[in-house]
Amino acid sequence: MWFLHKILSTYLSFWIVCCFAEHRPPQRNSESSQSLEEVFMKLFSQRRTEQINAVKGILRYDEKKREIMVNTVTEKIFQVIKSSRAVLEGAGYVPGLSEFPENEKTRDALSNILENTSLFGDMVLYIPDVTSSILSTHNEYEVLLKWSLLFMNQTQLLDKKTIKQMSLVSQELNITDRNPDYINPYKKSAQKIQAQAQRESLEPKPKKKKKKKLPRGPRLTDEL
Repeated sequence: MWFLHKILSTYLSFWIVCCFAEHRPPQRNSESSQSLEEVFMKLFSQRRTEQINAVKGILRYDEKKREIMVNTVTEKIFQVIKSSRAVLEGAGYVPGLSEFPENEKTRDALSNILENTSLFGDMVLYIPDVTSSILSTHNEYEVLLKWSLLFMNQTQLLDKKTIKQMSLVSQELNITDRNPDYINPYKKSAQKIQAQAQRESLEPKPKKKKKKKLPRGPRLTDEL
């Protein structure tokens, strides 16, 4: 019982720190001349830093706790993405074509999709074995994730760091072709390979035997 309470309290703290815009009042800056779109992009960029730090924080916990947290958060993430997609489609919002939404409900739905997709993307990169297992048993999550990653790229609202991060997510999930040098150091298989390489580098290498030099006799050129 104590263990469950600890997990839930940790999860709640994580939840408050890192994500969802659906219950947060939008921040206003009356003194700024920035457009709604510029303010939106700035806030999104700030939240990305919070999200990445929160996901990295999960790595401090043991494997069992980590798995419970990721499973719980993942379920909520895809609930939010699904409901927000319905709001945007109902509003006729088309990423890359529609004007930035002035309607608060539509804008919040847009924010929810960007934040939740990028948050799950962070978990895909930093906790790949758990997220891979989840996606393999929840086909509806995989389908929705592919849609939301494409949606994100089409919005033209992402900062350079997030664009790069989501590109790595697509490679990790084999949605796009992997670069020849792509490797995820957080994956168990990659860690095993790295550990093996380190062990081999520490092993003493056998000394090469020196070849005996044979006495050189007269060469043909010496005779000419």
